[in-house]
Amino acid sequence: MKNLKPILNTANQIVHLQSKGVKFNLISVDEAKKYLELNNNYFKLRAYRKNFPKHPDGPLKGQYINLDFAMLKDLAIIDMHLRYLLLQMSLDIEHFAKVRLLKAIENNNNDGYSIVIDYIDSLSPQRKRILQEELARNQNNPYCGGIISKYNGCYPIWAFIEIITFGTLIHLYDFCITKLCLKKMKSDYYLLSTIRELRNAAAHNNCFIYDMSANDAQHKPDPKMLMALKNIPTTTKQKRFKNERTRQIITLLYTHKTFVSSHGVFSARKEALNKLIERIFHHIDYYADNKMIISNFNFLKNVVDILYP
Repeated sequence: MKNLKPILNTANQIVHLQSKGVKFNLISVDEAKKYLELNNNYFKLRAYRKNFPKHPDGPLKGQYINLDFAMLKDLAIIDMHLRYLLLQMSLDIEHFAKVRLLKAIENNNNDGYSIVIDYIDSLSPQRKRILQEELARNQNNPYCGGIISKYNGCYPIWAFIEIITFGTLIHLYDFCITKLCLKKMKSDYYLLSTIRELRNAAAHNNCFIYDMSANDAQHKPDPKMLMALKNIPTTTKQKRFKNERTRQIITLLYTHKTFVSSHGVFSARKEALNKLIERIFHHIDYYADNKMIISNFNFLKNVVDILYP
């Protein structure tokens, strides 16, 4: 307990940032205080400092290089817009994943009931218990409780997919791919698994661009996605995809492009992405000395230009 850090009031938060080399040239100390008190919390805002290098030695050792509070604020705002848009797009993907799955089952001449029975029968005791708990929680849900009551355990696939979580939907998706020999849809499962993790992060307001230089990728990028981005140099893709959050963001953009069959939805998200890119580059002059940030922003712009022309 002796290593616990004391809570800092706004004034002390500013002092702490200054001790770490954060400047207040582009925004005044008073403006920064108001922002911290009304718009953001200190812990979340300071996370974006990881995008800036520190002095390796000398009298300023350990202090950040060319980091102004306005830059932290700018990155936080960009991250908010990015997070909200990614959440919207992940909901689009969930919807069209259901459309794709239902169409595949229909083309397979399945009655829609037997596939759900087979799926539930295939579950391990632990996963079956999890599913039962999900359904029990939703029995009185004002949005889907009526579906549960109507079918009372004998669910057709088109009703079942409306009362399960996204995680269970992905598990069901994988089961149907194997059961119905839908080999062409196998890569969908891996794409959706990536989207699930990103969607959960966005829904919980987690930061996305707090450490763009981290080499923490847990999985390789999808080969078809790499092919779709063939106009981007291989070395650039290899470098950017070493970051797990970057890999997940680009995977979502690619999956959305692949899954969404509605021209209206696609056009709306394209417009939103272009506005996001405009916002990203609104203060790009802030980062003239930070090649890492600029290269990451340019990479995202190039991906959007390719996938959403």
